[in-house]
Amino acid sequence: MSGKRYKFNGSTFGVQTALGAGLTITNATQADPVVVSIAAHGQSLGAVGKISSVSGMTELNDNLYVVDNPLSGSFEIAKTDGSAYGAFVAGSPANGIFQPVTFSSFCELTGANQQDAAANQIEVSTICSTAKEFEQGLSDSGQLTLDYNWAGNETVQAAIEDAKESGDQIAFKITFPGTGGYLIMIGTVQQTSVQGQVNGVWTASATIKLSGPKFILPSA
Repeated sequence: MSGKRYKFNGSTFGVQTALGAGLTITNATQADPVVVSIAAHGQSLGAVGKISSVSGMTELNDNLYVVDNPLSGSFEIAKTDGSAYGAFVAGSPANGIFQPVTFSSFCELTGANQQDAAANQIEVSTICSTAKEFEQGLSDSGQLTLDYNWAGNETVQAAIEDAKESGDQIAFKITFPGTGGYLIMIGTVQQTSVQGQVNGVWTASATIKLSGPKFILPSA
């Protein structure tokens, strides 16, 4: 029996290019993970959206989140522990909104490289230690580097540049062939570059500082 593998060609690399109309949030639980209530939300596993205008549980505001375990009137916010968040307040001044992300396929993409950064190692050696001892410190989500043929007026590349200028989070979604599922990453664009030479085409790259964990989800 051979191991699993997925070709780069045949995968789809989606980049956030728009936010949809806001869906009204009527409740959000102080739980791990947070469960958001939205009537007839229409969201599926692996959907991404931005939450804003929440009262009480303000820790949710102005971030992107991944939908997990969707039900008809609610869904979980993947890997979001709200047990220490403020209590959701309905209707004062607003219930809060969830804006679904629109992904567009990045057809100019020629390469992608995601690397986690090493977690800090905190030395805790004492007089009784026989060798250096360490505790694991905070982890670092690392970065995503994209290489592509430059076409700056195309929707996806314009969205990347807009995200760099605004400093807002942007989402990326890789759909692997067959039953490979999805890989979703969220971060901020730190740097872009453009380069070219004789007998070649203009190429570009972008470096994205990832925030939070990667989301690896099965095929729907």
